[in-house]
Amino acid sequence: MESGFDSLRIQLRQAVDECSARGLVFAAKWAAEQLCSLSAEAPAIQKTFGAPMFSPSVITPTPKSRLRVPPRHSAISEDPKPSDGKCSKQERAERWDKLDALEQDKVALAKCLFDMREFDRAAYGLQGCVGPRAQFLRLYSQYMSRERRVCESGGSRDSEGRGRLRVAGEADNDLVAIRDELEASNSDGDLDAFGQYLLGMVLKTLGQRAAASEACLRSVRAFEFNWSAWLLLESCIDQREPIDRLGGELPDGWMRHAFLAHLLLEVFGSSSNSSSGGGNNGDAFSMHCQVLEQLFPQSQFVIGLRAVRHYNMREFEEARSLFATLQSLDPYRLDLADIHSNILYVMEDRARLGELAHRCSDLDRFRPETCCVIGNYYSLRREHEKAVGYFQRALQLDRNYLAAWTLMGHEFIEMKNTAAAIDAYRHAVDVDDRDYRAWYGLGQTYEMLNMPHYALNYYMRAATLRPYDSRMWCALANCYELSAQPAKAIDCYRRALIGSAESESLAITKLARLYESASNRKLAAYYYQLLYEHALKNGAQAAASVAAAAASEGSSGISAVFSAGGNGIGGQDELAAACLFLASFEHDRGHTQVAQRYLAQVIDGASSGGASQQKVDEAKALMRAMTMGAL
Repeated sequence: MESGFDSLRIQLRQAVDECSARGLVFAAKWAAEQLCSLSAEAPAIQKTFGAPMFSPSVITPTPKSRLRVPPRHSAISEDPKPSDGKCSKQERAERWDKLDALEQDKVALAKCLFDMREFDRAAYGLQGCVGPRAQFLRLYSQYMSRERRVCESGGSRDSEGRGRLRVAGEADNDLVAIRDELEASNSDGDLDAFGQYLLGMVLKTLGQRAAASEACLRSVRAFEFNWSAWLLLESCIDQREPIDRLGGELPDGWMRHAFLAHLLLEVFGSSSNSSSGGGNNGDAFSMHCQVLEQLFPQSQFVIGLRAVRHYNMREFEEARSLFATLQSLDPYRLDLADIHSNILYVMEDRARLGELAHRCSDLDRFRPETCCVIGNYYSLRREHEKAVGYFQRALQLDRNYLAAWTLMGHEFIEMKNTAAAIDAYRHAVDVDDRDYRAWYGLGQTYEMLNMPHYALNYYMRAATLRPYDSRMWCALANCYELSAQPAKAIDCYRRALIGSAESESLAITKLARLYESASNRKLAAYYYQLLYEHALKNGAQAAASVAAAAASEGSSGISAVFSAGGNGIGGQDELAAACLFLASFEHDRGHTQVAQRYLAQVIDGASSGGASQQKVDEAKALMRAMTMGAL
């Protein structure tokens, strides 16, 4: 009796063979990596969110009759003699076996030609072949030939990302011909899982994203170990749709967990504040990763997912540590090297970034990831022209390499070349209109050009893609301020407080000032008090050491807390302004002693390098006025 893990090994080996035979090398490599990282022992059943982490459907034995040909969708009748006269699922599988056996010599030659990138010749050699493997390889060769012509002609996608050419219009006719043949086979019930995947790829290139999503779903239901089909499905997903709706349509195997973890990370950002399923996205992401880690304890795919999540959450030290683990497991790995370099760039770790750039260059200088790493290295050295050159080289290797378009836009911003920056960001959103970084970059560029109304549109797109990223809402609110729309600015700053804590102090400060300008003293006092408490909370740890030093010098503990807390909000002047407003507010309410305590903190904080002299003089003047008034 086969164990679940023996069955899983057979399934992954089948996936490697089936994907390799069709030229899907990326999917084959992914399946082989999981196969090599498979646990030697079955994991214990645990519970997460009140439900078993593993169920019998996670690892299911594969019947030997299905090992050669991917199983069809369960909606196809299992009855050997269905009433509609069509052949049954078993009969169709047997017929496909016979056709593949008859055509295996031609398929073998076509596969060799495909590997040598002689796509037209491979397609020509398979004319007249009707087996599922031959049909896939023939049409896939035609598709790849069309893609190569697109790159060579310099064609680009339109503003809606539909993949239509602006120059070589005949390439769309090629796609339509491929689509029509695949849809005809699908209508006859004669299209296997890989054919469904190819149909989805063609439909997405033609801009028919909903139909492509349906084709991908049919593909993964029929054969769930084609990782490329899952990635294509991910690229067709609309962020506005809840994940729960999609989850009910997915197969129940372990590949579901790999897909949902990747989806939460790449599309929804796995924000800890956004809900999904039985909990928030952060918890759901961790649950899916735990399932995968028990099956594949040394999977570089799972470690990479966790590293990228820490990067997205701006937890750079944790992300760098995980990338170091990946490097120790496979020192020749270049996957995700571009994200690793982004982390080192943000951390301004020039030594490690230089070491990474040299290592990648030694391994393969013609990989887009290598060019991106070297570009980041030169950008950190402020050699922006060289950085742009390497990003352009990455795009010569892969025209749809999203990171290079976005990073090149950033470099043009540093060079004050706004026209080139806009062009780079627009290419990025043409490649993937769900890339919030490109939309955010467009907003920044138009804001630099003093065109806030244009910037508003792009910041809104970025905020829609990352609704719990406070930076998006603060940028949007700033544009509303520049456009003299304080009410909308207030709404955006309040929305920023729901998101990540990174821009929390900025949002609080802006809200306090906006309400003060609107003569709403009560709400202004509320946010100034919140700012004051936020500063003290952030400076609590530093205040302990500062207070100890202050005590030895005869300074007050309050001034030490003021000095430590002020550094957490972008300078002591903001905290001093909050104290001055609160002092005035409390004095008007008749709470003179409370007001004097606020003023005393500004005055005492000056001795430890606190607020500016102007704020201190203002506090002293108010203190004198209150003292004389009390007398």
